Amino acid sequence: MALFAAYMARHGYSMSDIGLVVALSNAVGFITSPAIGYVLEVYSGRLVSTITGLMLVGSLVLAALSDNILILSASYSLFMLSFYFGQPARMTFLARVTDVRVLGSVVGITSSAFTASRSIGPPLAGFLVVHRGYQEAFILLALIALAGSLLFYIISDEPRVGSRSASSSYGLLDPYRRLLKPDGGLATLFIFVGFDRAAWMMWFPMLSAFLVKTGYDEAVVGVLIGLSNLLEAALTPIMGRLTDTLGASTVLALSEVSAALAALTLATINYTGIAGATASMCFIGVSIGSWIPAYNVYIAKVYERLGEAYATTNAIRSVAGIPAPYVGGVLQETLALQAPLIVSAFILIYTAFMSLTTLRKTEMARLPDMPVRG
Repeated sequence: MALFAAYMARHGYSMSDIGLVVALSNAVGFITSPAIGYVLEVYSGRLVSTITGLMLVGSLVLAALSDNILILSASYSLFMLSFYFGQPARMTFLARVTDVRVLGSVVGITSSAFTASRSIGPPLAGFLVVHRGYQEAFILLALIALAGSLLFYIISDEPRVGSRSASSSYGLLDPYRRLLKPDGGLATLFIFVGFDRAAWMMWFPMLSAFLVKTGYDEAVVGVLIGLSNLLEAALTPIMGRLTDTLGASTVLALSEVSAALAALTLATINYTGIAGATASMCFIGVSIGSWIPAYNVYIAKVYERLGEAYATTNAIRSVAGIPAPYVGGVLQETLALQAPLIVSAFILIYTAFMSLTTLRKTEMARLPDMPVRG
């Protein structure tokens, strides 16, 4: 995640080329995510979680084998599928075994452990790239991912429990039907996550390439992104607790405002230098650290079919991310490197307002009927 765009930039690919690869991976995610929703509604998430780890291994190995754009497209698509399938698998499991009234705190703690490991990855990868090259860095990280996936499968013991919606009449096409014809509440969430995802994807996948093009080497880029992940890991448990007390929609609004500030601060680093780059990484950490518990708790509060809701919402995030990276790359090449950052900030301000109004209204309406799990 941290250095893939920089890897492409070092091999002479343009920002629009990078955006096109990211867009393709999001298209694959959109097509396949609802099917994973069906699997999670009917079966345990243990196997899905393990497979996503193996997808990550395959992604890294492909990137190490070739710098051909078709191979790199397959590599990044596998990575994004690992992300899009893994998130609903983990969150559906947590939501089914946890009382929803404290789910924010539980998600915050588990996500903090997940993010803490990502704080080590970018600086380690940046160091390896500078001293050993991209190929060796990718292979080493693939071995780590393989070991983690196998260890998880060996020690995990999730019972095979389907959700309440997993009946004989529930079929593979049902999540696709609801994706095309969502109910009112889910349609509102689709709009929110669509705008949010488009705003982020205009620049975030190209973040390392942007930093490289503004003069930073991979070691510094790795440290900066590692700082963002470290702050995210530290804040996620706190934001999880705030989600339980203030409400998911309020913390989502905080996430959107922080993301807008990150984009605007990043746009000024030609003038603010390393201080501005550091500040932007901190805002990114605050935004993602707030989003993780708030987004997952909001869905668990409002929707009954958890696996389906997580997966179909990820499908919308995928489709929103198809044109955005390419548009962002074109804006950078035709106007200025900062152009997609400024456009993104305006969209994120709108989604913050939407969270405080429309999403909050839906969340408050569901509180009296809030299900208790665990």
